Amino acid sequence: MANNFFEYFESNKYDKKIILKSSDKNYSVLDVKNLLKNGYFGCNENFQIILNTIKNVLDDKEYIFHFSTSGSTSNKGKIIEKKLLNFELECNDLTKQLNLNKYENLEFYTTTTLNHIYGFCYQFIIPFLNGNVINIDRINYPEDVNFENAVLITTPSFLDMMKRYDVKPKNKLKTIITAGSKIKDDLYKFAESIADRVIDIYGSTETSTIGFRESSNTNKLTLLDGVEIISTGIDGTTIKTNYSIQNLQNIGDRIKLDGKNIEILGRMDRTLKIQEKRIDLNILENKIKENEMAADCFCFEHKNKAACLLIPTEIGKRALLNEGKIEVIKKLKKFLKDDFEIIPQRWKFYDEIPINERGKINKEKIKEIFNLNLSLPLILNSKIEKEKARFELCFLSDSNFFKGHFENFPILAGVVQLFYADFFIKRAFKIDCHEGQIRKIKFSNIIRPNKKVQLNLIKNEKNVSFEYIDNNKAYSGGVFPIKNYFVG
Repeated sequence: MANNFFEYFESNKYDKKIILKSSDKNYSVLDVKNLLKNGYFGCNENFQIILNTIKNVLDDKEYIFHFSTSGSTSNKGKIIEKKLLNFELECNDLTKQLNLNKYENLEFYTTTTLNHIYGFCYQFIIPFLNGNVINIDRINYPEDVNFENAVLITTPSFLDMMKRYDVKPKNKLKTIITAGSKIKDDLYKFAESIADRVIDIYGSTETSTIGFRESSNTNKLTLLDGVEIISTGIDGTTIKTNYSIQNLQNIGDRIKLDGKNIEILGRMDRTLKIQEKRIDLNILENKIKENEMAADCFCFEHKNKAACLLIPTEIGKRALLNEGKIEVIKKLKKFLKDDFEIIPQRWKFYDEIPINERGKINKEKIKEIFNLNLSLPLILNSKIEKEKARFELCFLSDSNFFKGHFENFPILAGVVQLFYADFFIKRAFKIDCHEGQIRKIKFSNIIRPNKKVQLNLIKNEKNVSFEYIDNNKAYSGGVFPIKNYFVG
């Protein structure tokens, strides 16, 4: 371990030390020096960020890092400035309070990117300053989590995918560090079953780390040593932190303070005003989730109306299959009408709340779903792997694409089948096939309303094949050429 960020590169003492690692190569300090000298800045995003950071800091020891907040429903994101010293102070406090040097020769892996504060600090700065090895390849699929002596930097959404697919690594992880949203108790317990330690981090771009917990048995978090709560109330919280250039920061979370412990009460910026009436979306969501048909939900404003993306329980799925979307929505509205002046008028049913690479709710993706002109199929089950994916779907009879196709004998149009094959390809593999010439299209049998079918996807370097099947009966299939990859 070097004494500071610069010692690796200001002498030859650490030239042979391995500091970065990929699936096919290890990089020593000397290798990194040569990469910087030759102007090579990496072939993937995380590698690029690490090399650029090292170069910038070596060129200017007072280099200022800029990070953008994600913003909220009521304001745009803003730029937060930090210096290397801020990260060093945070790293030292975290290493001390969390005993991050408990294990030797650790390798750090991540499911997130380094272009935001959480990934940058935990996957780069902390292992770098503590002398650990950083794996520069981003982990995208649960089956890829299989390492020895490893720390996994991740989010609750990725852990939830591992839990849903029942993926447990062969080698137990030394530590899981998770952040981005609150981790539910059952998911925390799952994480504890695959790792010696699970650390739940709470923080923000403005403040960096604020607190942490190491047990599923409490909702309280311990404040980090370099953080002080100055004031907290219904309008948010003022925090004094050593981890930003501007050490007084205001955040939109309401926090309950109890000595060195804190409890997060929710966001203060989730009040929706429609037709001169106000509603707290947190309260609305909690009420919806009391209904036996709702496993989870997200409410927001869409085209001047309250909208809800609802994840149905098994009871909810059966109701949708047996009664249809219209009747289920009527029941949900009736469930809410006595408690709220404003209730959602727009509803969509999905199988998960979309999450971005930061582990935050992907509001843009949710807006895309609500802006679709087509009804969504009911997603009964799904599994996504590196080279293949499976979605069990039902195209409900009250979906808008059955209207007029045909009047007395409705069937699922081929163009709708192609649209949703492309839709789920994007979701599964982050691949854009739009405008590509679909090949080998074959329609073998018709799909009737309320028919349960399975959409199978198989990916290779050049294309993705799809097929709609039911047991051994094929309905349609084809091949989408890959246009380009994207992160979303």
